[in-house]
Amino acid sequence: MSLCGDTWNQHEHDMDLALGILPHITPQFFVPRMFDKPQDPIVHAIDREKATILEKCDARNLDSGDITLAQDMPALPSSSPEVLWANSVTSGDRHSDQVVSWDVLRQSHPDRSYNTPFLTEQSSDVSASAQYHMRPLPFDPRANVVCVNELELLESLRMTVLGTSSFLHTWDPVSETFLSSGGTENMPNKLLISGKDETMSSSLLKRFLDIGTLMRRLEVFLKCRRKEENATVHAFSHALSVVLVYLRDQLFRGPLSNFCIPVSPKTLSATWLYYGLFEEIIVSLASLCQRGLGLSPSQYPRFTMKPVVLLSRIYKYLDTNFRKSSSRSLIAVFAYLLTMSSKNYLQALCRSVAYADSNNQRVATSQQPRRTAIGPLDIDDFDQASPEDDGVLFAEDHELPSFIPRDLAEVLPAAQKSLKLLAAAKPGHPVLNPSVRRPFITWVWSTRDIEDLWRTGSLDGVGDVAPTIGSHSPPDLASADGNLPGSNYQSDLVGFRLFDLEPGSNRDDTFNEHSMHAALENFILSFPPVLPSITPNLGLLTSLVFSPLISHAASLSSALLSIFLDQNSFLYVHDHLVLLRSHMLLTSPSFKSRLTAALFSDTDDREVVAGGGKLFALSRQRSRSTAGVAQHGTRHWAVGLAPFLIERGTWPPGGADLSFFLRTVIVESQDICSFGPDDTQEHELGSRRIAQEAEIRLGFAIRDLPSDTGRERWLNPLCKLSLDFLYLDYKVPHPLEVIITPDTTSKYQRIFSFLLRVIRVESAIRAAFRMTHQDVLFPTLNQSRKLLTHFRFMAHSFVTTLSAYIFDVAIGGNFDAFLARITACRLGTSSEFTDVFSLAEAHSAVLNDILSACLMRSAQRAAGDLLRGGLELILELCVMIGDLNDGRLQEYQASSALGVLFAAFRNKISTLIKVLEVLLEKDLKSSQRQELLLALQEQSDVRHAPGGVEALRHLTLRLDINEWWKNLNS
Repeated sequence: MSLCGDTWNQHEHDMDLALGILPHITPQFFVPRMFDKPQDPIVHAIDREKATILEKCDARNLDSGDITLAQDMPALPSSSPEVLWANSVTSGDRHSDQVVSWDVLRQSHPDRSYNTPFLTEQSSDVSASAQYHMRPLPFDPRANVVCVNELELLESLRMTVLGTSSFLHTWDPVSETFLSSGGTENMPNKLLISGKDETMSSSLLKRFLDIGTLMRRLEVFLKCRRKEENATVHAFSHALSVVLVYLRDQLFRGPLSNFCIPVSPKTLSATWLYYGLFEEIIVSLASLCQRGLGLSPSQYPRFTMKPVVLLSRIYKYLDTNFRKSSSRSLIAVFAYLLTMSSKNYLQALCRSVAYADSNNQRVATSQQPRRTAIGPLDIDDFDQASPEDDGVLFAEDHELPSFIPRDLAEVLPAAQKSLKLLAAAKPGHPVLNPSVRRPFITWVWSTRDIEDLWRTGSLDGVGDVAPTIGSHSPPDLASADGNLPGSNYQSDLVGFRLFDLEPGSNRDDTFNEHSMHAALENFILSFPPVLPSITPNLGLLTSLVFSPLISHAASLSSALLSIFLDQNSFLYVHDHLVLLRSHMLLTSPSFKSRLTAALFSDTDDREVVAGGGKLFALSRQRSRSTAGVAQHGTRHWAVGLAPFLIERGTWPPGGADLSFFLRTVIVESQDICSFGPDDTQEHELGSRRIAQEAEIRLGFAIRDLPSDTGRERWLNPLCKLSLDFLYLDYKVPHPLEVIITPDTTSKYQRIFSFLLRVIRVESAIRAAFRMTHQDVLFPTLNQSRKLLTHFRFMAHSFVTTLSAYIFDVAIGGNFDAFLARITACRLGTSSEFTDVFSLAEAHSAVLNDILSACLMRSAQRAAGDLLRGGLELILELCVMIGDLNDGRLQEYQASSALGVLFAAFRNKISTLIKVLEVLLEKDLKSSQRQELLLALQEQSDVRHAPGGVEALRHLTLRLDINEWWKNLNS
């Protein structure tokens, strides 16, 4: 009967379509009755073949057995089509299934048919039935297969995407993943969506499970970050939490938010597509926080807490998304993270160079509250923080975030140092006290703000992240209803009136409208799809954002340099360098002559005290005893030194008398000291103050040299190193220490010690000339007398040439050219020095050139030893002449010593010339460059310095102009 019933229903449906006479219903198949006799397959096969032939001949004819079966069927109604349709309307579902059950809420099979050859375009039940028929439910011995329909699945995913456990998935805190509910450790559950195979089910579930897993992992990540005490990390954690709240709200508003989901064939696919954008954002955030799906909790790398590394990482992800042209929402989220996380760091960076005054900023902010798209955060919290509290310390070798432009990274250390020096030199400078308050550096993203910044070069009027959300201001609690409980507050405590309101209520919607969540949503919606054409990429936008800070940093350096180049100022660096050159480089004739008279003597009588030494001897008011006079016959004569220095018989000399006399040398030399020919009345005031304070800032001191064995050469007054214990010091006024550093001061002192050696030898050779000119030292040895005269001439010529070279070329040529460069920079004819640090580097380089020109660098040790050895031999010659003159040395003894000294001197000077030639050949390129510069110098008024190694060419020409020394042994 069910077969006939189905056939009847099918024909009824066809007749409804055709609206014609219903055809006769014939059985479509029958089950032949089995005969109660043995079966014969062969006979049956023959009968079947005959039946097939007969059916082809007359398909309408039936066998007698079939007719008999057909007669047993109920009689079909024979009515006209109009009557048949009327009966069907009045009779209802008389031929349909009349069984009513709680398990059947709708028809088991749809009445309408699908005219499509694709199985997937059929209803879900038909498609599932076909799939289960072709591919039954998979059997997995390691898991229980659980089949769920789409409605149950969507209700469960509503909780899962938010990172919350549901009746299908449970959060596992150990693995930090969602597991199927109801399963065991050995036999977990495997979900299978009704109408979908295993592959499709896992693919559809993966997106929702990934979103929920990563949301939960990020929440756990934020809980761990709360323990870190770092302002930048706190700002990042707060911004990330706001992003997660926003994402959770957007996920909740999606298709899964409807508790009465109308399940259709497109529901699951549409839901899956809707959450694709959020999956991209959450996956990127998890990758930023190193909490990706490919990592287990034990594999999580340690998240860095350093502000520089964290900000660089956020900027790198933002730049990558810009380059990949990611979705606008994803780029906006990372832009928000960078803006909020770097806000505290950028403000500390601005404060490090006094770009924005914290006090002014605080006053202005307190007078006019400011709310931006970021939210109702009080900017005072940032202003009151110090760089140390922020974890942001800026040092010379401090690492900066990757988004800091190279121009700013180059000028920032100099600007930070210049700020301290400028505050010490001139606290009231306009750069430190601007008339208009400068806003802090912040990121700008809107096209309008970028164009304003490009046009004006200032961040005035630019919001923190986006334009202000609303035009109204925050609620005025002072104007609240006076009838509220506790309304009688003092003016300072009026803010606490907010707590008198009922929970969840507010007098207006200002707070909700300006909440962090609403601000982020507005920021994402208003974020431009592309950057404007003036800054088409993130790198150019970064350079534009930091351009005001770069200009300010450069202005700090130039402002400090202008103070040091102001000739009316006491800090005029030109005058201080002239003072150092005059005293520590002995270019002042007054100071050099007085110092030479105080420490040296070129007389031929060891008892005669010349020049200032007479005054010093008189000031002691002590006559030499006969025992002291007798000691002269037993001691060697320290030729070249002032006699009173060795009067006590100890070395080095000391006492208050010597200190007083050297102080007198400094004081008396200041009366004639001049700082240049262009002294004006204003300049004269500054120069006079420098000259007056020079008496205090300049002073002789005794260097602490090693004296362990007691045989050190500086302890012997006969050695040219005997005066190395004495040095001249200069107390540099603050803040000029940035130019005249301790390192450069030590270079001055090295040159000063070398000059004392040369002057000692020069005084000694002049004293030897006087001794040999008045008396005949070798009356019986004619050859020795000629050799002495020849040796004395060579030595005198060598010392005189070396001294002239040092003062004229090595010192005068280099230092005077450096002073000329400073003057040109002051007059504006040259922009060589951009800040005081470049000036300090040039100052140090000039002293290095002087040291190189005097063969005092460590790389010139070989040539320097030869030069100093030649001076030592000349001093030994002078001491020998003094002993011979005093009678301490016999004529025959001096003759042999004279030959040895002369041979050694010739050998050293000849080798020195050859070594200098080698040094010049190595520096051939520099020499060619020098010739080019000399050619350019003739066309300009700028004085050119001879340089360091290049200046040795002058020494070679002065010592061996006709190449006599070079060809001496050839």
